[in-house]
Amino acid sequence: MMDIQVRDVRFDAGKPKICVPIMGATFEEIIEQAIQAKKVAEVIEWRADYYEDILDDEKLNTTLLTLRDEIRNIPLIFNLRMAEAGGQIDISLTQYRHINEFAVSSRTIDLADVEVSIVDQLSTSFIKWMQSLGVKVILSYYNFEETPEDAVILFRLNLTEHCGADIAKIVLQPQNEADVLRQMEIAMKAQTFVSLPIISVSLGRIGKFSQVSGSLDGSCMAYGCLAGQAYPDAQIEAEKLAVMIDELR
Repeated sequence: MMDIQVRDVRFDAGKPKICVPIMGATFEEIIEQAIQAKKVAEVIEWRADYYEDILDDEKLNTTLLTLRDEIRNIPLIFNLRMAEAGGQIDISLTQYRHINEFAVSSRTIDLADVEVSIVDQLSTSFIKWMQSLGVKVILSYYNFEETPEDAVILFRLNLTEHCGADIAKIVLQPQNEADVLRQMEIAMKAQTFVSLPIISVSLGRIGKFSQVSGSLDGSCMAYGCLAGQAYPDAQIEAEKLAVMIDELR
């Protein structure tokens, strides 16, 4: 499996990197969360779909520049998640493309998280354009109802590579403990035929194990939330998650 270098962080199958999402609705909330996140985060993800001024280019630019200045050299993921992928915003594909292109052109972000089904509508040229400006692309497959059959998950992982992603991400809802273990096994096996680094997330209470076990199944990143902040992809507080991962190393 290939590894990806972003600033001083290497995404590989070793110790998973701690990613802390920030989800403020206002500029002030976003920056305050960034101040807290940088104390523990190795990577920060901005869930821009929570931002109330996301459609205002001037305010978006100010927020991006301030956010970059605040977190300094920590890699920043820009994630504008649409409603159908569990996000907080319902906008047109044209608006989605414009906002992502604006963020990339600002030269403040390091990675963009894009839902793989959107690539079918925008074409792989959208991915290549981002990469041409030095932004790595995470292609994500979400399923908030179940953990599909192995063949479906493997197909999705292969599709992300075919589309030209730098990192593949799968976020699935388990029905039981067996689903969690099966997803972990697939993530581990996928390293033999998918050259991309993989982020594997199993949701819910029983899915917490997937966030701690990256050293076992090869997931290159684990999501940890800020204290007192609920986030579906990050079921464990970041500081606690860091301790757990270190204990397993």
